[in-house]
Amino acid sequence: MSIRNFARGFLVASLVACGLTASAGVFVQPTPSELSGTSASGIPWTAVSTGTALPVRTTATNAFNGAPGAVVYFNTTTGQLQIDPKNLDLTTVIITYTTGTVNISGTTAGPLVYPSGTTTNAISPTTGTPKTFPAVTAVTGLPPTTFAARVGMTIGAPLGPSLATAGDVGNIASTSGYWNQPWAFPLDLVASGSTGVMTISNFKTIGQNSNANANILGYGLGFSTFQYSANGITGNQVGAVIPVVPEPSTVVLASVGLAVAGSLKLRRRKQQKQAATLDGVMAG
Repeated sequence: MSIRNFARGFLVASLVACGLTASAGVFVQPTPSELSGTSASGIPWTAVSTGTALPVRTTATNAFNGAPGAVVYFNTTTGQLQIDPKNLDLTTVIITYTTGTVNISGTTAGPLVYPSGTTTNAISPTTGTPKTFPAVTAVTGLPPTTFAARVGMTIGAPLGPSLATAGDVGNIASTSGYWNQPWAFPLDLVASGSTGVMTISNFKTIGQNSNANANILGYGLGFSTFQYSANGITGNQVGAVIPVVPEPSTVVLASVGLAVAGSLKLRRRKQQKQAATLDGVMAG
């Protein structure tokens, strides 16, 4: 087998491995080994990922009280964010990353970027290339939040659009019109180079310090959390942001694959430049 064919085969395998944890819009449940360790309060991350450590907190007469709460996963190597609603019909999702403790604005510094567009341009089509948010039935209500320090969306009339329930697998996150299916945000949502300096405690829920879930993880009030609400449940909810540490073999394979991809791209550019130069000589 030639070196070129080997590189191509290795690249395909590498990108497949990378895609298992980095594909935009396609949720992949982290493995127990990727959720090793504990929160600052000593709760195993594998237990937190079940949603039971930070459950739904509402009135005692509500059937949802104590049910597993939604969770967000943060890949500490790739920077990818994923959300699992735990079968709740989410009506808002607010993920904030800030070093401060007061509410942020659109000008607050943060690691989030939106290559596919901001506000309503960040909503995926029902088919084709996914964007930041799941597809909707129509662009109505409040636009999604696309700040450098916050990404969020309101779902369901009258304040927000209903999510589409049919389309490509990587574009849909609903069976009910609400956000009730797991979703992987695009890998490039976190700016290149930011992941290495980000800490799990800087994911914060602002203004929800009285919630019983606010410091179960032990990082401080509202630290390592995100905010959401759900249909049929009164009040704002506080869920966990969980660090995901990919297995070394997967990381190495993906990194080498991307390096090979860069090498092949550079070679193609050189070949194209040489061809253009030759065409110019012959034309002259």
